[in-house]
Amino acid sequence: MSRPTPPVAVVLSGGVALGAFEAGACAALEASGQPMPGWIAGSSVGAVNAALFAAAPPGEGGAALRDFWDSLAQQPTPLTTFLLGPAPAKGAWRAAHNRAAAWQTLLMGRPGLFRPDLRLGGGPAFYDLAPLRARLEATLDLDRLNRGPTRLSIVTTDAETGARVVFDTARGDWLTAEHILASSAMPGLFPPAELEGRRLVDGGLSANAPLDLILSEVGEEALTCLVVELFHRAGQRPRHVSAALARAADLAFGNQTRQALVAHAREWEVRARMACLARHLPEERRSNPEVAQLLRAAGVGARATVVLMGYRAAFDEAGPGKAFDFSTATLADRWRAGEAAMAAALRRLTTPDRAEELAPGLRLHEVTAMPPQVEMEMEAERAIRG
Repeated sequence: MSRPTPPVAVVLSGGVALGAFEAGACAALEASGQPMPGWIAGSSVGAVNAALFAAAPPGEGGAALRDFWDSLAQQPTPLTTFLLGPAPAKGAWRAAHNRAAAWQTLLMGRPGLFRPDLRLGGGPAFYDLAPLRARLEATLDLDRLNRGPTRLSIVTTDAETGARVVFDTARGDWLTAEHILASSAMPGLFPPAELEGRRLVDGGLSANAPLDLILSEVGEEALTCLVVELFHRAGQRPRHVSAALARAADLAFGNQTRQALVAHAREWEVRARMACLARHLPEERRSNPEVAQLLRAAGVGARATVVLMGYRAAFDEAGPGKAFDFSTATLADRWRAGEAAMAAALRRLTTPDRAEELAPGLRLHEVTAMPPQVEMEMEAERAIRG
């Protein structure tokens, strides 16, 4: 398999327990022999995965992510599992198993990640991220995180102004566990972080998949951008209220990414027109330092290929609580789906003619990953519709 055109950037989105999907994707990218991404941008749990991956020694990023996610896995119904074996891949039993895992997390927290705030509503949030802070402080190599070969951008949101706040190692920011917690601080669920005089909350509220950070800096060298989207904008027709609520979250966050792509497609159309105009300028005008600088600043001639990998959850996942389903079975399914998505993404990059041209120089591949039971459900639904 030929390698994607360097440089390579990776965008990791937010979604709590859905982050096992993007962790599997990152592990598969490393295992494929591809070069380490030159830039990773992340929000919320995507910031956690990005930091763990970027701060690990060469070749050990996948193992660091595996250790983290394995430690979060739980058996919500241990007695049933002991007596009857693991939950099946689909069906009522699996749905009940997943809901039990989500409710257990919501009631008791998740060791190593967050715990209930015992002030029971008297504090700034329902949960405390102290376990995650302790873990990151103990495991992250901050020197490699901030001075290593991979540029890292962490997205947060100013709780008061609503402005997006980005911390970027390439711009001199020194990232710590506190920056990652700030990006993960969904208001009400987790307490805000105080950094540089600002009260910061979850980056997903301003850019759940901060693709625009990457595309806004594409230069004359072609770029491959791998985007892992945890909330898929396309999905099954909801059959009940909980499924409808889950689809609402998918649409709210998944459409963010699509809107960013549409906006950049417009921008790249303008770039193409400027390039056309530049070709009609006399050579002495194009070589004028001021004109040349303007053309470079506008990104004239920029080329990027975006591969959007989306996770499409099964009906049996825990409805609106799917982001809190840390069951061993579900995390394993999501990890494998992430591996499959990355493998499919890398294959697509070897067939550039299959890409959708959003604008001159900007191309898109879309890869949808789903557990096997989703494919069966979709086939059944198509058969019912005739």
